[in-house]
Amino acid sequence: MDREAAARSEVSAPAPGTVLKALDQIPDPGGAPADHDATPILIVRRGETVRAYINICPHQGRPLCLPSGKTLISEDRFIVCPFHGASFELDTGAGAGGPGGGVGLKSVAVTVRDGQVIAA
Repeated sequence: MDREAAARSEVSAPAPGTVLKALDQIPDPGGAPADHDATPILIVRRGETVRAYINICPHQGRPLCLPSGKTLISEDRFIVCPFHGASFELDTGAGAGGPGGGVGLKSVAVTVRDGQVIAA
C-alpha cells in the first residue's frame, strides 16, 4: 500500500449526528470543506443532491479543495483536484480521469436536516 492509500484508509467518518456544515454555505453546484476538524471532509451539492467525501485526493493525498475552501467543479458534474487535475464524479465519487488511476473517493454518509448537513 502506498503512502496515499495508507492515509485514506486511516481516516474515519465522524460520528452519526455530527453537524458538518450549513447547507447554505455550500455553492450549488459546488463544494466546501466541512466544519469538522477531526476528519477532512468535502461536502458537495448539485441541486437537492448532497454528498460528502473524505477530502483527500487518492493520487497524492492532497486536499480536493484550495486552501481558501474553493472546490473546482467541471461541467457541473466533476470534482477536479486543483493540484494535479484528477477528476471524480460529483454524485458517486468514482474516478473519472486524470492521474488518479481511476481510484474513487471514500464517501461519508450524510443527510440534510433543518438546513444542516449531518453525518448519518
